[in-house]
Amino acid sequence: MSTITLRASKGSPLTNTEVDTNFSNLNNDKYESGNNVSVGTLTASGNVTFGIAATVSAAGSTQGTATALTKTYNIVSTASANQGVVLPSAAAGLVINLYNVSGNTIKVYPASTETIDGGSANAPIEVVTANGAELVGVSTGGWRQVGSGGSNIASLTVNDSAELLGSLKYGVTASVSTAGSAQGDATALTETINVIGTVGGSAQGVVLPTAAAGLHVVVANITTTDCKLYPASSDTIESGSANAAVTLPAKTTITLTCQDATNWVKHRGLAVYNSSGSLLN
Repeated sequence: MSTITLRASKGSPLTNTEVDTNFSNLNNDKYESGNNVSVGTLTASGNVTFGIAATVSAAGSTQGTATALTKTYNIVSTASANQGVVLPSAAAGLVINLYNVSGNTIKVYPASTETIDGGSANAPIEVVTANGAELVGVSTGGWRQVGSGGSNIASLTVNDSAELLGSLKYGVTASVSTAGSAQGDATALTETINVIGTVGGSAQGVVLPTAAAGLHVVVANITTTDCKLYPASSDTIESGSANAAVTLPAKTTITLTCQDATNWVKHRGLAVYNSSGSLLN
């Protein structure tokens, strides 16, 4: 607020200097178009218009060659596969909205050395076409997505049908090493897709996560040695004995789904029986 000397409070006429100072103070404190404004609570009786870039073209294939976003709202209308955009430098309270109507999935990068959703520095997120993202600066250098994903969602339940517009990416451990000789000391599997790259011997094994109805796990043994595949403690595979392992042959992939809270069942592209009618795989 401007400091103004009033005749009423002074009790005598203002001097020329005091009049000039009043005008100078008013001029210094006035708002001019283009100035940054900092207020407490803001109440608007009409519409509020935010800056918008209505036709953003994504570019490049890296953070350094992607298109910089400069507005609060940004509509990406043109993009080839894997092209991207770059957020401005993060600051606490800064909000950026992005809408992708380009027909392709795009990458959204943070500014240099910054992060999104607590990920690695400079690592992008992906936004599929016909979708959007709202990001809020939570600190200098850090962005978080609002309600749309990233590491903010620990689990997601869909009670009706869902439509997938882009690719579906599963968690993967690309090089699992077997261990131990029993359920208790075998290597725990932690992702949906698990690729066993090292087997120390046919007595070694891996352990499935704790069973939960609908849980889905794929285990690929790409080595030339058989290994053991155990259920978690008290669980079963194919309604066998609790804790009992099955053999995962070399160069074989097995897909399993939990039918309930304890039992895993195999997906068989082909069922193989012996001459006595016993299931072999």
